[in-house]
Amino acid sequence: MQLICCFIFLLFPLMLLAQNDANRDTEIDFLYNYYSQDGDNAAVTGGQGTEELTDTGPLIVATIPMRDTHTLSVTSGFEIYTSASSDNVDPVVSGASGQDLRAYVNLGYSIGNDDGTGSYGLLLGGSAEYDYSSVSIGATWSKGTKDGNSELSLRGQMFFDNVSIIRPIELRSMFRGENNSESRRTYAASATWSQVLNRRMQAAITADFVYQTGFLSMPFHRVYFAGESLPRVEELPDSRVKIPVGIRLNTYINEYLVTRLFYRFYYDDFGITSNTFNAELPVRFTKSFALMPFVRYHDQKEADYFVPFEQGDPNAEFYTSDYDLSGFNSLKYGLGLRYYPLEKIATLAGLNLKKMELRVALYDRSDGLSAFTTTLGLSFYKR
Repeated sequence: MQLICCFIFLLFPLMLLAQNDANRDTEIDFLYNYYSQDGDNAAVTGGQGTEELTDTGPLIVATIPMRDTHTLSVTSGFEIYTSASSDNVDPVVSGASGQDLRAYVNLGYSIGNDDGTGSYGLLLGGSAEYDYSSVSIGATWSKGTKDGNSELSLRGQMFFDNVSIIRPIELRSMFRGENNSESRRTYAASATWSQVLNRRMQAAITADFVYQTGFLSMPFHRVYFAGESLPRVEELPDSRVKIPVGIRLNTYINEYLVTRLFYRFYYDDFGITSNTFNAELPVRFTKSFALMPFVRYHDQKEADYFVPFEQGDPNAEFYTSDYDLSGFNSLKYGLGLRYYPLEKIATLAGLNLKKMELRVALYDRSDGLSAFTTTLGLSFYKR
């Protein structure tokens, strides 16, 4: 039954194609992603033990003209994942924690200005899995100059989450009578300024502000302290502020080569700061074929509340052994292949296939976590 519901989520954008405006193309992007990782610092078992995990699933993104300058965008899909570490929440009865399925859909409706220099719109989304559900609402606004060289984009969203409380099996008797679920609220705002610098260069500056409040801990993350026979459950503050700021620079070298560079600085009041550098160098060999090597380096300072296995202060108010909040550096690198156009090669349900892209990436982190991901993307249009 779950899989049937997920396929309905996935096919939902295609059900709306009949509503498209014949004067503008409908665009459909289909992506399928596979991700696998392994490591030895699982938060479920207190910062040690397997982090083996796989995640796979399809995604459809549809941009559908409705009338005049009105556009409906739909993103929907589902993910199936298995996690060896989550299996240790309850080694006896582990199905719900060790394997899960997540389905989601996000809608956007935008109205363009009559002069074509901007737009405004509304956002609505939702997702659900075994122990977590989320609903979001938001709005967008953008305004550009008449010459098309500058644009300011604003976006705001509110997320209303509900978390089912699942404790480690050996601690559940200590928490009898507690609430079965907790709520979380996230308020996010972002601004992007894009600027054409000259005929060959384009830059963009992005700034985000995120405020979270409510239950921010993971109820099945264990934390071990020296001299204590039983673990404790992760404890984190009930609010968090995140502020990432980034700059992007795209440069046209010639008809065969473009450079895409990105840098981001991140701060939050958990004590984490990080720097991220990303570079992509698309190389076009022919009008239809391009290679896209890319690399991403990330360096992060640990949160104030991070403690390794049996090394923390038992009198501390907050603590976690989640290595995602530790200090580390990581390197992600890979290659993309793009081939287009393919209109004359294939059609599907009246859709013309215009682009195919395959990306493969490897990820290595200084704490021993490693991962592999591959994504296949197919882009269609319908007149």
